[in-house]
Amino acid sequence: MLANTVLALSLLPVSFAHFTLDWPKARGSAENTAGDFPCGGYADVQQQRTDFPISGAPLQLNLGHEQTNIAVYMAVGDNPGSGFSVVMRPQFQVQGLGDFCIGQISVPSGVNVSDGTKASIQVVSNAHANGGLYQCTDVTLRSASLSTSDYDSHCKNGTNIEISQQNISGNPNGTSTEDHSPSGSAGAATPSPTPGAASHVKAASWAMGFIGVAGLALL
Repeated sequence: MLANTVLALSLLPVSFAHFTLDWPKARGSAENTAGDFPCGGYADVQQQRTDFPISGAPLQLNLGHEQTNIAVYMAVGDNPGSGFSVVMRPQFQVQGLGDFCIGQISVPSGVNVSDGTKASIQVVSNAHANGGLYQCTDVTLRSASLSTSDYDSHCKNGTNIEISQQNISGNPNGTSTEDHSPSGSAGAATPSPTPGAASHVKAASWAMGFIGVAGLALL
């Protein structure tokens, strides 16, 4: 029974060890490119964008590490490439696994946008080795706010998950914070591309170690 349990759990996707951006819908997620800047290797913008209120909306993540550093950046434009220069949420640290909602992510005051402006949002987390992990979503900014029911449907938190530190200097990928913001933006940081095979190997071993313990707990 032990062998069967461990074997079944070992077949779970290794992406469990990282994070996913579940809403707004991410461009895509692949374990072998998760550390590629920008957007985890998904350079092409989505044809179907999500309407995102300028005044703020949640980002729904699923976290696969017990401790995760996160920051949120935005790039304005139809196809902004790697220009994620607007800081929407400075680096903070989360304790816990599973569903995590970053509430009320809004466009900083002073950034020149209006109803219908196209933009891309990038969530960056630490890779628990070298570099960062990246997920992007493409949005159309809107003046209208989300209804309470729509907001709540995209904002869920798992049990025992919480923010442990806020306003941490630097970026989750290990680089320092630098001001590359266009005039009027509320601070900026440009994460550097630091994928590296080592980060994926370490993450994979962590996942398998966690799965092994979980398998024993099920006996």
